[in-house]
Amino acid sequence: MKFTFETLRAAIPAGIALACLAFQPAQAEPRPGTTRQLLSENVTFADLDLTREQDAQILLVRIKDAAYRVCGGDPRRHVAYDLMPARVELAFRECREGAVARAVATIDMPQVTASSR
Repeated sequence: MKFTFETLRAAIPAGIALACLAFQPAQAEPRPGTTRQLLSENVTFADLDLTREQDAQILLVRIKDAAYRVCGGDPRRHVAYDLMPARVELAFRECREGAVARAVATIDMPQVTASSR
């Protein structure tokens, strides 16, 4: 049984939406006709001045927290963790890193981009 994360997407409807695909027992490429479960979370930043480094850091923490939740939280709680902990941890980490990178790219503010490095 293989568990993989597929693609991640970020968008800004009324803030930043972090999205990822849930684990699916499948090959690396989804089979035609299969459905995907999309999870997302809005991250608000209306209270922040993104030209300030401190506020950019606050937003980055919010984005990382949202990515953690959307990407499944603690990988040790995943059903496949006991069988293949390294793969599960890698999938969760890739999901979080991808979600954060896409959200930062979507915001496209120099302070936020600089803070994420």
